[in-house]
Amino acid sequence: MDKQYIQMMLESLQKKEQILKELIKKSDEQKDVLSAETVDWDAFDNITVDKGVLIDELLKLDEGFESLFERVKGPLTEHKDMYKTEIGFMQATIRSLTEKSTELEALEQRNKTMVETRVAESRQSIKQSKLGSQAAIEYYQRMNKINVVDPQLMDKKS
Repeated sequence: MDKQYIQMMLESLQKKEQILKELIKKSDEQKDVLSAETVDWDAFDNITVDKGVLIDELLKLDEGFESLFERVKGPLTEHKDMYKTEIGFMQATIRSLTEKSTELEALEQRNKTMVETRVAESRQSIKQSKLGSQAAIEYYQRMNKINVVDPQLMDKKS
């Protein structure tokens, strides 16, 4: 029974590694969207939704792994020699997961900075557009006043 749990833990770690690879790929896609001359915010949002699904899967795997680990913790520590290969593989996979998590964190930080920059640019563009529209409205209002002739009083004695 312990062997089955350990095998399930190994599979869980491998699935987690695949999901982290996919998250890294999605973060790179977001970077590409943000790097474009004009940001496609719908595409960015779609990628964000996809990443949310992957993160949910990752959390479920973590919960399952923790649950399995609690079941085999005793036998693993008591019989280290018997499970030496499996333990070594788990340690190597966990190191790989840690590296991928660190890489993903760096990508996310970079994307966050890019989003903040692009949002600031959008705000500036909107502000400029608003000022331009306001100037145009004032211009047309003033121009319309030029053609208006003020009421004049006329004398009928002529």
